[in-house]
Amino acid sequence: MEQSIEKYSVFSLPKSIWGIGIVTLLVNLSSVIIFSLSPIYLTTVLGVSTFDLGILEGFVEATSWFTRIFAGVLSDFLYRRKPILVFAYALSALSRPIFALAPSLGWIAGARLIDRISNGLQATPREALVGDLAPKSLKGTCFGLRQTLSMIGSFAGAGVVMFLMHHTNENYEIIFWAAAIPPVLAVLALILFVQDSPIADRHHAKISFWAHLKHTRHLNKQYWRVVFVAGIFMLSNYSGAYMILQGTNQGLSPSQVPALMVLQNLFAFASAYPMGRLSDRFDRRILIGIGFFITIISNAFFALADGPTFVLIGASLWGLQMGMTQSLLLTKVADTTFTEIRGTGFGIYYLIVGLTIFLSNTITGWVFTHKSPSLAFWLSAGAAGIALILLPFIESSQKAKR
Repeated sequence: MEQSIEKYSVFSLPKSIWGIGIVTLLVNLSSVIIFSLSPIYLTTVLGVSTFDLGILEGFVEATSWFTRIFAGVLSDFLYRRKPILVFAYALSALSRPIFALAPSLGWIAGARLIDRISNGLQATPREALVGDLAPKSLKGTCFGLRQTLSMIGSFAGAGVVMFLMHHTNENYEIIFWAAAIPPVLAVLALILFVQDSPIADRHHAKISFWAHLKHTRHLNKQYWRVVFVAGIFMLSNYSGAYMILQGTNQGLSPSQVPALMVLQNLFAFASAYPMGRLSDRFDRRILIGIGFFITIISNAFFALADGPTFVLIGASLWGLQMGMTQSLLLTKVADTTFTEIRGTGFGIYYLIVGLTIFLSNTITGWVFTHKSPSLAFWLSAGAAGIALILLPFIESSQKAKR
């Protein structure tokens, strides 16, 4: 039975939505520990060069993005999402002890590859499952809750890293073992508290994989418009490293630089759930458009910065738009796909987003280095502006709910 948005509370959302959110929280907590420390461990303890580290990171991240489309298509073909998620999170749990035991770069590279394959296998079935299980009138709320719990995990992971680095006297082995615990709890939570997609109950006859792929023709023009606008918008997104560089250019000391990431994550955390809830009451395009506009303003603060205050404001606004746009664009993908091909739809979306973010980081890095930081931020603002202009071509969420 559909819930009325006026009468629900966050704790009355489906148990499985909460379960998916808690699972994501636990895995993100563990991932932040690994991602925060593994580059330092590789370069300072194992003596890996920065160049080799860059090659490794580029390869494993590319693997993650390309695995996403495969996982989405497979979850549609099997009419099952939960088994793929259990396998993916089990891989994540398997990779963690390898970090603790690794004697060389090869072991770490293997662990990172397993972890990124796991990450790719998780993303599309997870978002598709949220879309499948969310009540029609509460899709934005459910995606907002999932995003918020994910960010809580990242916050907690950062805190755990600082605590353990201090109290273990920077004992990487102990910390990597500690990072192995949350993924195990995540697998248990997934098995016990998350149900599978209803497509598992509606389909019994199997068709060939190639026949299934033909179903992608049912991804309608409204879906492709969402993907296109999202792809244009993601050209405005770039690594937080450029914010940090601009912060140091404008006078932030090394001890003050973490404030940029704290502010960004704080505002992203604070906006994700409320904006998701609002999007169930109003046309999602309005809130997405506000997010795009905030992106432009954020970049203007970075580009015009003449001191650290402008950079801190820019980072806060950047976090605000992240909390709004990330979950709402995912919700629009769910709005414009039906259950049987939703995994494939999310897979294509993630592939396009990954490619455009890679392109954006490449362009931003070149312009930032060879032209000027201000021009790099203005180009980002321009991409967000184009996406804002194109936004009306996306169908209203009030029409798209299904």
